[in-house]
Amino acid sequence: MSYNTLGDTIRSLRKRAGITQEELADGICSPVSVSRIENGLQMPSGYVLDALLSRLGTSTYGLCGVYYKTDRQLLFEQAARDVTELIRVGEIEKAKEKFGALSEPTSDDSISLQTYLFIRASILYYEKADDEDVTGIAKHALSLTRPGFDFDDFRGVPLTVEEANILCLIMASFSERGEKVKAIRLGEELIRSLRKNESSIGEFRVMLINTAFLLSQILESMGRYAEALSYCETAESLSIHNAEQVLLPNIEFMRAVLMHDDGDDGECLRILKTVIPYMDLIKMRADAERARAWASEALGVCI
Repeated sequence: MSYNTLGDTIRSLRKRAGITQEELADGICSPVSVSRIENGLQMPSGYVLDALLSRLGTSTYGLCGVYYKTDRQLLFEQAARDVTELIRVGEIEKAKEKFGALSEPTSDDSISLQTYLFIRASILYYEKADDEDVTGIAKHALSLTRPGFDFDDFRGVPLTVEEANILCLIMASFSERGEKVKAIRLGEELIRSLRKNESSIGEFRVMLINTAFLLSQILESMGRYAEALSYCETAESLSIHNAEQVLLPNIEFMRAVLMHDDGDDGECLRILKTVIPYMDLIKMRADAERARAWASEALGVCI
């Protein structure tokens, strides 16, 4: 796999990052210049090229790793996607086994190394490992493309899908460490960033849904039910209207929990009787069992 020109490479990186030509150009050059560079009508100066590539999470040094992907890199990307999917469906032992077969990328391939560290931190998180380790590894992964990242104000920063995923994992690890207010602040800032840099890329929409859903869970654990329901409904609406329904069963389970918190066990049970069989149908077995256990404990019913 290769790109024909420098312009093709920049266009591909920009689209992968989910940003417009105007956002890429901001403070560096004019959007017209970016358009001309991407179309092969203009060669950027060294300074402009360095700045554009930095915003896209790479550098002139690392450009060869983007311009021509080796068979090894392509195999790594496919294996990483497979491991990520296993984590998503709760098959952590299988994910660990497949991840163990991956070789850690070298430091000069920062994009692959970032993915590797993110997966490693994700597995540790689901294994309930020390949350300081999870946070540390995730922050190191983020620093590979965003050194000196400001966690309190990044809504103007165009994030890649991987960077947004890492921030969501850090948010979850903050919550597990008991730093729930810190987690909420990070989640709210991430939502602002994703909305400000809205992208048509499906993975960004999934990340926005996932962040709203995680905020709902954290707020519910703090007894802030009205705010939790608001974020849960946001996640539900985004999921339905964008036809991105990977997370919808868990969102509906969260809504059932919130109905119970609000004293409406009738609506809670109605949702559970629909969503648990659906989880079974689409092979979300771990989630279905978790929902069944909750229904048995909270409502005294067997579904």
